[in-house]
Amino acid sequence: MTRTCIWGLALLPLLLHPAAARTDALAVHGTPALPPGFNHWPHVRPDAPRGCTLRMAQAGTFDTLNPFTLRGRFVMGVWRWVYETLLLPAPDEVLVGYANLAEAVELDEATRTLRFTLREGARWHDGQPVTAGDVVFSFATLGRHGRPFHRALLERVDAVAEDARTVRIALPPGDARRLALQIGDVHILPRHIWQGRDFGALTLETPVGSGPYRVVEVEAGQRVTFARNTDWWGDATAAGRGRHNMDRIELRYFRDRIAVFEALAAGRVDWMVENDARRWATGYDLPAVHDGRLIRHSQRHGHITGMNGFAFNLRRDRFADVRVREALALMMDFEWANAALFQGASERAGSFFLNSDLAATEAPDAAERALMAEVSALFSPEAWQRPWQPPTSDGSGRDRTLLERALGLLDAAGWAPRATDGRLAHRETGEVFQLSVLAQSNAQQALVGVWFRGLRRLGIAPRFEVLDAPGFTARLRAHDFDLAYRFTIPPEWPGPEQRALWGSTGANNTTGLARPEMDLLLDRLEAAPDRASLVTAARVLDRALQWQWLVVPGRYDPVRRLAVSARFAPPPRQPRFGYGDDAWWCRETE
Repeated sequence: MTRTCIWGLALLPLLLHPAAARTDALAVHGTPALPPGFNHWPHVRPDAPRGCTLRMAQAGTFDTLNPFTLRGRFVMGVWRWVYETLLLPAPDEVLVGYANLAEAVELDEATRTLRFTLREGARWHDGQPVTAGDVVFSFATLGRHGRPFHRALLERVDAVAEDARTVRIALPPGDARRLALQIGDVHILPRHIWQGRDFGALTLETPVGSGPYRVVEVEAGQRVTFARNTDWWGDATAAGRGRHNMDRIELRYFRDRIAVFEALAAGRVDWMVENDARRWATGYDLPAVHDGRLIRHSQRHGHITGMNGFAFNLRRDRFADVRVREALALMMDFEWANAALFQGASERAGSFFLNSDLAATEAPDAAERALMAEVSALFSPEAWQRPWQPPTSDGSGRDRTLLERALGLLDAAGWAPRATDGRLAHRETGEVFQLSVLAQSNAQQALVGVWFRGLRRLGIAPRFEVLDAPGFTARLRAHDFDLAYRFTIPPEWPGPEQRALWGSTGANNTTGLARPEMDLLLDRLEAAPDRASLVTAARVLDRALQWQWLVVPGRYDPVRRLAVSARFAPPPRQPRFGYGDDAWWCRETE
């Protein structure tokens, strides 16, 4: 036998059985960036000292420690610090998850079978081991009683415990890798605690989780104290090193944002995220700031921001005409509002893929125009020559040019102010134009007030309705609204979730848009074989949504403003996604 043949036989097993797939991480596209056995997340200080109590401030109140249902006002810290997921999203990578509660993940795309092997030694706070039975129970419970995104993801998931540490999951139709990553991001609940109980009931009972912190004190509606679990199994993992460095975290609730700021100024809290741009610019003339006891951080992030604004309900006849929608959007004087109310610190939402390479911010290129030609009914003639942009006013608060343009569009659509009282009415039917905006809080009230001032110039008497979360959700599901404040934050690699938002039969289609051209465009997006094709499809989708004037764009802050005691130090760098809050440490413990 020749030497060549011998080498060929030696290589045959490698050709028939390629290197085993990596089991400590899962990437939807490409391969994970961090090597097997990596020591810690790149942004953390792995030897960060531990100790101190961090006092965090929150406006509002709470009435439940169960964050996994829509009922009640939950404590975000329970979600973040008490419970764990099978995989952890990579802080610097797109659609990559690394081992956490699960030490191994295996996906057979041919049979659509997903397996998780739980980490040996992972335990609940009461000392019981985390088992495959807990995982199966969690998927079933959240699939029936969890939040809407839990139900949508898990209601068709078939999970079986093969042994105490192995879970086998038969995946439903869809992108297998994306589904696997989403399932890995579900929080796992202890079956022995929750079984036989009313999962939707409000509860202030101490939760039993598997995370780095336990709830140790609860003052109903006012304060929750978390203590670091000194026996936490995750401390020895790569994802745990350098994180969760505070011995105690006190989450204190105050009546409103003014009370929160007063507590910060008086030194009663250490950490506050400032949402008021005006106060950030003018209100921090404080002794604690001058002498360095209080530090102000402005932090940008790398997340896709997406679109936020006031979404039209096209099921109502008066909003079915795109000219009407454009006319109403023209009356939002963002430039005046930004200067007068937000210290010029806000930016206008202008893309459904804002803050990413998927946003359509330039004129369409050749590939985009080719795809646009297949769905040309979605675009006005000018869409082929330039990018869509939100209306820009002269900043005066009474832009005459935009008013005349809006009245012209309304007139072309059959609407005009009545000579008798100036109310906007349909010339043929006499119907008076009605408009109300639905929201879950008063957070948008300042911007809404500016817009309503413009709408009154058209002869419209608008209304603003604020409902609690269940009431708001019920109205959306019943399609009982004119406009609703909504925000959509797409993933870095958008796909089926866009069909749910914009497809003719989409489960979360707030606007009611139902166009075969849009369905075809969504087909192209889901079928994109590579990043270049995805960028083209996403930008054309962005253009279609923009030029249909489905949303009156709102505002967003390009930075997070954090006021924090100088006793605490940030991680060496900020991760690409998020802010790295769980990697801060206390300087006093150095």
